[in-house]
Amino acid sequence: MFRSIQWKLVSIYILLILLAMEVVGGFLLQSMERYHIDNLSNSMEGKAQLISNFIERHMYPVPRYQEINNLIQGFTGSDSEIMYIVILDADANVISTTDIEEEKFQQGVKLLTPETTKAALGEYARDIRQDSATKKRFMHMAYPVLNGNKVVGIIYLISSMENIYATIGDIKTILFMATVIAMVITGFLGYALSKTITGPIQEVTQKAALMAKGDFDHKIPVKSDDEIGKLTKMFNFLTTRLKETLEQISDEKEKIEAILLNMADGVIALNSRGEIIHINPAARQMLLLNNKHIDNEFLQSLLKVNFENYLNEKPEDKEILIKTNNAILKSIIAPLKREDLVVGLIIVLQDITKQHKLDDMRKEFVANVSHELRTPLTTIKSYTETLLDGALTEHELAESFLNVVNNEADRMTRLVSDLLELSRLDNRETRWEKSPISLEMVLKDVIDKMAVNARKKKQELRYDLPDGISKVYADRDKIEQVFQNIMSNAIKYTPEGGSIYVYLKQDGKYIKVVFRDSGIGIPKEDLSRIFERFYRVDKTRSRQMGGTGLGLSIAKEIINAHNGEILIQSTPGHGTEVSILLPAIDEIA
Repeated sequence: MFRSIQWKLVSIYILLILLAMEVVGGFLLQSMERYHIDNLSNSMEGKAQLISNFIERHMYPVPRYQEINNLIQGFTGSDSEIMYIVILDADANVISTTDIEEEKFQQGVKLLTPETTKAALGEYARDIRQDSATKKRFMHMAYPVLNGNKVVGIIYLISSMENIYATIGDIKTILFMATVIAMVITGFLGYALSKTITGPIQEVTQKAALMAKGDFDHKIPVKSDDEIGKLTKMFNFLTTRLKETLEQISDEKEKIEAILLNMADGVIALNSRGEIIHINPAARQMLLLNNKHIDNEFLQSLLKVNFENYLNEKPEDKEILIKTNNAILKSIIAPLKREDLVVGLIIVLQDITKQHKLDDMRKEFVANVSHELRTPLTTIKSYTETLLDGALTEHELAESFLNVVNNEADRMTRLVSDLLELSRLDNRETRWEKSPISLEMVLKDVIDKMAVNARKKKQELRYDLPDGISKVYADRDKIEQVFQNIMSNAIKYTPEGGSIYVYLKQDGKYIKVVFRDSGIGIPKEDLSRIFERFYRVDKTRSRQMGGTGLGLSIAKEIINAHNGEILIQSTPGHGTEVSILLPAIDEIA
């Protein structure tokens, strides 16, 4: 309420009256107080002079106590403002006093006060002090009694000032009541006057509030041709212009916001001081900020760019590669210009992690394929050259060489076949012959086929294939291929005399197949890459055993195509456990 002009005007009128009354009242009260104090002081000084004239002859040469005492008793009475009269000798010893009970002043006792000390030197002195017990104020006066130039005694007077301050209190009450009445009258008059000024302004304000809520179709009626009327006309004109402008800005803003919120690239906008003024959700996600606050110091340390210096150097587009914990980002810093003035920077963040990984995988894949093909080709080439150089005439040696060439050709055939199969899986060109199958029967066939290889290495092959396990909806040949690959690896990497254990069980909505061996195991750092193409834990040993490095990659792709999962746990020196989970046929929609 008091923020309005109307109440401000009323408040100013009231404060002016209050200030004037306070100034006048304060000046009046001070004048009244000085007047009464001076009047009392003059009255006491006159009485002191009168008493001095009467007792001078009784003080010198020897004080006559009785005459002095009789004399001062006549100066006290009910109409006198003096409470105590004390007569002191030249050494400030009490000679006589009107304090009959001698509660305050006792005869023969030295009375040392600042006033009596000055009076003993021949000077008139007075002071106003407050009684510590009653909190009442008294005027103390000491007047010297002179015989010529010699001080022969001191007249000490004490007068109460309560009547003076009671009178001043009454005056304060009158002034307060007058101030209240004046403020009330001023308030009514000020309200009436300010209403004539603020009424039209309030009407404009109310209409402006409606327009602030979006009611741009509401016009303010023009009621006068004065300054308020001119303001109203201009307000209506501005309303029309503002409506058109806001509609255009709103359309553009919605477009920009939709683009920033939904674009895959991160965008950060900085002002001319290098402070962040906008950051879109994609940028927060890339920088792993979530809802955390990001300041320009963090951004400068991340991009290794001093924005203030960059802005002062007529900036041009700049690309920076950022490596975070989980991603690789490309940052493009571009100046934001208004006419020829740089008013900020726009930072665009692009997540190129997948591109980098794909590029690295492509390079590694090409290198691995080249190496895998070059090795058997080199062997075939060298053995063929040896045969052509004359070894062909030696039957046994030629047959041995041809067997090597044949094995290497088979190895290349397997590699090419695996690559073609992976290509078909990647391009979703594989033709699946899915039907309800029993994993128990598939495992029995695989175990029977692989048992010969296990017996050659004197390995213990155990299995647990219970009845009553649900069937799965799968391509039997592909699933058998996966099982054979895993069994082959288990036999291959388990030393002679080791053990291999295969079991099957139903785990909720999945059928779980586990292959556990006591082989050489896989180091922890290699487990995360075991399904990568051509990845080998021990490359030399794997090639000697005839592997292509694609078996587990193919197995994973096949299991994924069946909505399953393949997991590997391993401890170096203690063996490996491969678990395959496939959805039971009862769970398939």
